[in-house]
Amino acid sequence: MTTLATRPTVPMHPAYRPGGRWAARVVGGLVLGLLGTVLTTASWLLLVDSASGRRVDHAVMVSVEDLFSGVRGDVLDLLGLVSVATVGLALVVIAAIGLSRRRVGAAVAAVVLVLTSQAITQGLKAVLPREGAGENSLPSGHVTVIGALVIATLLVLPAAARYVAGVVGLVVVAGASVAVVAAGWHRPGDVLAAYGVLAAVGGALLVLDGARRGLLRTS
Repeated sequence: MTTLATRPTVPMHPAYRPGGRWAARVVGGLVLGLLGTVLTTASWLLLVDSASGRRVDHAVMVSVEDLFSGVRGDVLDLLGLVSVATVGLALVVIAAIGLSRRRVGAAVAAVVLVLTSQAITQGLKAVLPREGAGENSLPSGHVTVIGALVIATLLVLPAAARYVAGVVGLVVVAGASVAVVAAGWHRPGDVLAAYGVLAAVGGALLVLDGARRGLLRTS
């Protein structure tokens, strides 16, 4: 008679493999990266390169400025909190959280996300021309760095804390997006382009992570 002791050990879920979702990460990352690239490109083509688009973009900014004109000083004070020093301190804290949880990969990805997205944003601001303006303001550097810090924080936090942190992060990013327009620093198109940069960089990191998991699975 066959008993449990004499049966060969059979996995409960033989189809499961650790890291088996690597292909989904790669595909998802490619889609996210493509959408981000399209959003940033469209923001410039439709709201900067197009004369009619520039007029609409500028009109919306003026309307938002007027709406928040009574609290413009407070808005500027809040935006003034974002500096090289505060961003650097935030990165140190984020990396420390990741390392303390022994999530080295997440800590590295978080730092790379913030630095790479900001480098791309500043590069685009420098090379993209803007008709009728002395200096190009697309994408928004403030929105890019604040959004990147929020995403970086989510990467290193425990899963149980990500829901609350995600909601708070959405509020912070939305507030920053409105603030830069209300202060007259950026037009709405600049904010949309910043979202696109974040999506493109996040997608690229997701592709790299999926490829890494795929290689580990096959090795």
